[in-house]
Amino acid sequence: MTRYKTVYKTHNTYTETVKEAIFDLLVLPAEDKNQQVVNFSVKSLPDEPVFMYKNLFGFNVVRIRTSKPFNEFRFQMEATVDVKEQNPFDFTGLPLEKELEILQSDSFRIENFLFLRKTRYTSVSPKNKKKFLKYKKDRPVFEYLMELNSYIHSMITYCTVSTDVYTVADQVFEIERGVCQDFAHAFIAVARENGIPARYVSGYLNQGKGYVGDMFMHAWVEALIPGVGWKGFDPTNNLLVEHNYIKVAHGEDYSDCAPIKGVLKTGGEVKTSYSVQVMQEQ
Repeated sequence: MTRYKTVYKTHNTYTETVKEAIFDLLVLPAEDKNQQVVNFSVKSLPDEPVFMYKNLFGFNVVRIRTSKPFNEFRFQMEATVDVKEQNPFDFTGLPLEKELEILQSDSFRIENFLFLRKTRYTSVSPKNKKKFLKYKKDRPVFEYLMELNSYIHSMITYCTVSTDVYTVADQVFEIERGVCQDFAHAFIAVARENGIPARYVSGYLNQGKGYVGDMFMHAWVEALIPGVGWKGFDPTNNLLVEHNYIKVAHGEDYSDCAPIKGVLKTGGEVKTSYSVQVMQEQ
C-alpha cells in the first residue's frame, strides 16, 4: 500500500451578501478494492454542521447548508488514504472472438447503457467524428484503448486558457486544445462511438511526479474491457492508471463529478479559487 495525505481547499467570495446557501462537495477519496480512506476531516466558513450522503453512483458527497448571511465561503477537506500498488498490465484477457461476442451482445449494451450513450459533454458532430480513431476489431480491446490513449494525448495540446468547465467534446475536437477534463471527454466520446463503455473519473494525482494536472483535481477515464473489468486511462499524460492516482468519483461525464455545486440566494457575482495538495507519506 502507498499512503497519501490529500488536502482540498476552496475559497469563494461574493460581491453581494449571500442570504442562504446549500453546497455539495464531491472531493472525498472513494473507497473500493484499490484504495481505503484511513481518516478524514472537513471544516467550513461559515461554520455549519456537515451532512454526508451518497450520490447516484454511490460516492460520498459533503453537504453544507447555511441560512447565515455571508460574503465569503471557505472549505477544507483533509484525508489520509491507502492506495494498493498495482500493475495495470497484470491481467489475463479473453480471446479476441470472446471479447467481441460480449461487446456486441444486447445484454452487455443494456447493462452498460449509461456509459455507452451520448451526453451533452460527449456528443460530437459528424464533421469532427472524422477525427475518431476507429476500432477495427482486429485486436484486443485493451490494445486499442492504449492506442486511443496515445492518440488523444497527441491530438490535444494541454492549454489552461482555451476551455472551461462548460466545454464539450465537439469543441475540443474542433480546437484540439484543453485541460484534463477535455482529454477525458474526447476519449469517452471515441470509446463509446466504438461500442466500448467508458466513464469519467475525478480524483487526485500524486504530486512531484511531473505529471500534467497534478496540482489540481485531475480527470481521467475508466473503460470496460469484457471479461477483465474497468481499467483506468489518463490521456492527458498518456499513462495507465495505477497507485499514483487517487479516485474520488466516476460518472457519465463531468456533470456527475463536479467537485462543488451550490444553490445560493444572492444577486451578485462570485470569484472562486481552489488548491490541491497530495503528499506521499513515507
